[in-house]
Amino acid sequence: MAKFDLKGLLNDRSVPDRQQDQKIVYRNPKDLIPSEENFYNTEKLERLKQSIKLLGILQPLLIENRDGKDYVIAGHCRRKCCIDLLNEGNDRFSRVPCIYKTHSELEQDAGKEDDIVRQIMIIQANCYRDKSDWEKMTETLKMEELVKELREKTPMEGKTRDILKDLIGTSNGQLGRYHAINTNLCEQLMSEFEEDRIKISVAYEASKLNREYQKQACELYEETGILTLDDIRDLYRQQEAEKGIPGQMTIETATGQNRPPEDDTEIPAETQIERFYESTNKNMKNYIIQEDKNMTIFMLSNLYGSARVRNGHLNYQGSTAGITFNPGGVFEHELSWQSLAKNLIGKYGHKRPVKMATINAPEPAITLTESEAVKAFCEAYPEKLKTIMRICRRCKDNGEAAKAVQLEFAPCGFSAVGGYKVNYRFKSFSAGLEIEVNNEKVSMKYGRLIVEAKNLYDPLSPEFDVELKKPETKEDEGPVKCITGQSGSGLCGAAAYCDKKYTCCSQCPDDCNIRCGWIPEKSCQPAVETLDEKQQEDHSGDPAEMVKHLRNTDKIPDAWPEDLKDIPIPSITAINDILDDAEQDLKGYLAIADEKLPAKTILKHQLIAGGLRIIKNLVEDCQEEPEQPEQPPLPEMRNNDQRKQWLREYKSWGLWYTDHHTGTRYYKYDFNNGARLIAEEYDPEPRKESWWTPTESYSLHLVGGPEPERSGGVPKWTYHSKYHKFPNSETELVEFLKEVQKNGKA
Repeated sequence: MAKFDLKGLLNDRSVPDRQQDQKIVYRNPKDLIPSEENFYNTEKLERLKQSIKLLGILQPLLIENRDGKDYVIAGHCRRKCCIDLLNEGNDRFSRVPCIYKTHSELEQDAGKEDDIVRQIMIIQANCYRDKSDWEKMTETLKMEELVKELREKTPMEGKTRDILKDLIGTSNGQLGRYHAINTNLCEQLMSEFEEDRIKISVAYEASKLNREYQKQACELYEETGILTLDDIRDLYRQQEAEKGIPGQMTIETATGQNRPPEDDTEIPAETQIERFYESTNKNMKNYIIQEDKNMTIFMLSNLYGSARVRNGHLNYQGSTAGITFNPGGVFEHELSWQSLAKNLIGKYGHKRPVKMATINAPEPAITLTESEAVKAFCEAYPEKLKTIMRICRRCKDNGEAAKAVQLEFAPCGFSAVGGYKVNYRFKSFSAGLEIEVNNEKVSMKYGRLIVEAKNLYDPLSPEFDVELKKPETKEDEGPVKCITGQSGSGLCGAAAYCDKKYTCCSQCPDDCNIRCGWIPEKSCQPAVETLDEKQQEDHSGDPAEMVKHLRNTDKIPDAWPEDLKDIPIPSITAINDILDDAEQDLKGYLAIADEKLPAKTILKHQLIAGGLRIIKNLVEDCQEEPEQPEQPPLPEMRNNDQRKQWLREYKSWGLWYTDHHTGTRYYKYDFNNGARLIAEEYDPEPRKESWWTPTESYSLHLVGGPEPERSGGVPKWTYHSKYHKFPNSETELVEFLKEVQKNGKA
């Protein structure tokens, strides 16, 4: 008996040959019966419906007559669109073109298996339509089932998978993915897959998860409304972390008999180094234990120089230069063979061989959950908890809050604390963070930190409000502030060594050896000192004398208003300190303004802060311009090194001007030829947690003077008639100094 050739029978006759035997007939679409075997989606038909309404039926429906009734083989969507249009009043669709399916050689050879062949024909008739991933999976699995049924009843040529590949173009790998999704995917995710809300790549990765983690994936989808491939892979990594990791490969695994599928899961490099050591052979372990560095390097480069392992327990790529853990991933870590040998010898050198665990002995499972880790972190670092909650208050959603927290805690991409019971590592936004509690580590994204923190705490709770500054009392005044305005730190150095009740040496009658050096005489009263009763009595009769005593000067600046003549002119340090306190108080009252505070109270503090701002501007206007330092003569410079050294020692010229807004300092040197050399000096931004020590940076600008001579059409230095943002180089300034010395115009 000849074998049944399904592929050949389906492809022997061309479409034109078949259509020659077929005649177009017209039938009422309501009289046509859809096939029960049709599983394709017939709901989203709006575009097809509009096309049929404009252009009509371009391809006749394929129907079959069974028991005096017409059944649709191909054209279920067209039939439904015509019925909808007919119900809307388009009578021209009361008759639609149809073609009866002829009995082919396939059905004649199949004999009694007419029902199986009919279902195969339905799938074949829909080969060229647009299908969702779920429809492709369903038709492939259905076709496989039909071919197997037909094979049981009729001898067939070829393997089942080869027939499927020829009929519907499904590869063996894709068929395996379809089986994994159909077998392992939970009902809820399968429903979303059927509705085309999640793609096949997400569905396949989710099918690798067990039921517990698939449930978490469903909860994440309900929470965010989207499920990405990265979300599923994060869950898969957590699932794999809970599994037991074998200590050493068996002979079957080493020879490829039980070779697991490749797995690109990223594993910390330190963990992989430990597992790498456990997987090495006895000779390699002996070289490491005996600290034979040369032989260890030689063995590593020869045994693993071209190795590529991706099995879920190890993920590395060897090369002639070294080894790369997690190649191409976020946690990629590269080591040379020398560095790896040094690492292994440092850990296991001069140690007794590690007893290998049996193949079925799992590692202790990590019991620390994300929620527990976040709770421990918040309890250990309450200030950071307050920062997180305040950020959550001002952000509109968790995603915005997550980015703000990352920028707050790790603005440079990394911030860590170690050596405590609860440690943390904040990394970049994509890398996430790591919390360690009692030597158990949990990694998570910043978004998960926000979700867990908000589950544990209420961001609107009063405990996370901005604390108002408490008014100072005598018990907690802290260091005494300098009232002379001369102290660079703003604090009184003499008060720290004195046990007298006075707040300033000017009030003390004793002439001790720790007396303040800025008060030359006992009778001199500092500018803004509070007057005691005796002083008020001494000067109460003459306001002019009192003003003179308060200012400690006979000259009142013209910039000081007449209305403030009875108020002493404070120093810049004093007014800045008082204004800062007033600004903090105002900020605190405005923060609780909605708690029914009297409007007069808030207005009072606003007026105080505003008045102090105005007084600060007046004080700055009253400051006398500092005397310009005398310019040193230009030294005799015999070579370029001496000229460069003179340029670098620009501070010897004397400070010319300081920009208090930016902290930039300017030094100048005026030449007799009308040129002025300006050194612009600024403090660079300090780098934290680095061996590098920041130094002062400067740039030199030459302004005015004679225009430079040209050599070969090129000027000896860049000429600027006015101050320009682009500085002059040290080389061209050396040429300028040569010209100055040559002409004797220093």
